[in-house]
Amino acid sequence: MPRTTTTTALALGALVLSAVTLTGCSGFGDLAHDRVTSEASTRADLSAAPAWMPADAEEITSVSGTGGTASDTTPTTIVFTSADGVTADDCTTAPRQSAPTMDVEGAPNVYKAAAVLRCGPWSMTSKGDRWIAWTPNPGDGGS
Repeated sequence: MPRTTTTTALALGALVLSAVTLTGCSGFGDLAHDRVTSEASTRADLSAAPAWMPADAEEITSVSGTGGTASDTTPTTIVFTSADGVTADDCTTAPRQSAPTMDVEGAPNVYKAAAVLRCGPWSMTSKGDRWIAWTPNPGDGGS
């Protein structure tokens, strides 16, 4: 009987370790890299969305650094899909001189953009209907 108990305990331990490894990778990765990742299906699912984010924004991923002391200095990257695109009146076009600090998988390559849309402390560009926005944006005339 002791052998069965030991085998069961080992199997249970391996199962728990596998479950944590498969389901908790992003949580552990976020903790190890001083970042917080959040996702939303649509803009309506967000507790607070930037004013410039289009109403049809979906497939939204936001990655923020945990080292900033204020919302305007915390590095944040948001990636989303929008057929309407960003059309806020208070946004202007500027030469791209900054890039996101926080990486998001599947984001458009900002280094291929010669210009960005600047909306206050945010810079953004798109490839098709997939958008990437980041702050701070030093050099682009924002923060």
